[in-house]
Amino acid sequence: MTPPVKARSGHILLEPKGSYIDLVRVYPDIHRRVVEMNRPFVKDSDPLLPDVLLDENLRDLKGDRKPAGYNRQDAFGLRLIFPLADEKRVEFYFTKPARCQEVVQITEQVSGLLRRRSIKHTVEYDRLGLGPPRGLPGLGPGSTGTFASA
Repeated sequence: MTPPVKARSGHILLEPKGSYIDLVRVYPDIHRRVVEMNRPFVKDSDPLLPDVLLDENLRDLKGDRKPAGYNRQDAFGLRLIFPLADEKRVEFYFTKPARCQEVVQITEQVSGLLRRRSIKHTVEYDRLGLGPPRGLPGLGPGSTGTFASA
């Protein structure tokens, strides 16, 4: 399957027999790529944060637990999320607030890294169920913000 040009989320799902421990060998490379893609959005006030997050995530992976990922509150930053959705299958995904090429690029790079390490997985894009548009704040659900004159 050919990847899309742009996506809002890029999902990597390990085979059903896969576990979080399988990611221990490759997670430092994945983390480094996410940090590098976020470099323009990172505030200089906390330079040790990426190292602390890497250590915490590796500790969880070694214990076969779901890690925190890289879910910083940067407005345009890339996020690495490990969802709670499926207990039978390890999944993680990359996301940004808008459809962009960076999500596809990092998803394909990490998929290649996993293939080289013989970690079986599948890749999917834009699987997030974001629901219907909510409308403008204060105008109620489904409102478009247009007003009719009386």
